[in-house]
Amino acid sequence: MPEIFEEIARAKRERTEAALATVVGGEKGVPGRTGFRMLVYPDGKILGTVGGGLLEAKVREEALRCLDDKKPRLLEFVLDEESADGIGVLCGGKVKISLEPILATPTLYVFGGGHIAVPLVQFASKERFPLADEVTLGDFGAATRSIEFSEKDCAVIITRGHEHDETVLRECLVKDGLPGYIGMVGSKEKIARTFSHLRESGVPDRLLARVRAPIGLDIGARTPAEIALGIMAEVVAQRYSHRDRLAGLDGFGSKACLIMHKQTLLLFNQISCL
Repeated sequence: MPEIFEEIARAKRERTEAALATVVGGEKGVPGRTGFRMLVYPDGKILGTVGGGLLEAKVREEALRCLDDKKPRLLEFVLDEESADGIGVLCGGKVKISLEPILATPTLYVFGGGHIAVPLVQFASKERFPLADEVTLGDFGAATRSIEFSEKDCAVIITRGHEHDETVLRECLVKDGLPGYIGMVGSKEKIARTFSHLRESGVPDRLLARVRAPIGLDIGARTPAEIALGIMAEVVAQRYSHRDRLAGLDGFGSKACLIMHKQTLLLFNQISCL
């Protein structure tokens, strides 16, 4: 079923989601043989098969639940009409099917190129890449306006000045699609001043309430690397517990984009060589 794998690759590229159902075991006579695969999309459409009929309908239902809670699972179905566990088919035997959510890879947008940025983009990737996947140099406001955020993305605002932080935060909050996580570095006084300016410019409190500021979990951090660790800890905590505690994303994706003002280029080059 090469089209299944091609479709998974396409979904990853286009940041869409699906659930992959795979027959991993079954007794003789069951309709789906080991290795049969089926993709289930959020709208209920399917590609491929795990055997058809009522079995496939049951798997489709479970796949939609898998997409909802983002957790893989192993299913076992009894294919008869008489046993308590049977699903009402006459084939006989049992079949095991694994379900895996195929999730969109989120992007971490880091606004600023100071001392915290380097360890932050290292923590953000699975392989701890030494630098970001993508580096943008230019005006912070224009760069932010050019981004199409998804609810899985994260915006970390750690620029070198109050003016740039306010610019980036304003542009993040006035977009039609907001990132799932928005955090801004700064003292309580600076944050209060920034929020006051944004309120005066028309940004409502309900949007300001989504901003994690001061950014990062309080782990007693002192060094740039420790501060970056606290930021990523908060990002991960929000992703895993957004229904329970913090409110916003399955393991963090491998893409990180660094957006820097032209004036920060020299500083970034110096610290990236250490």
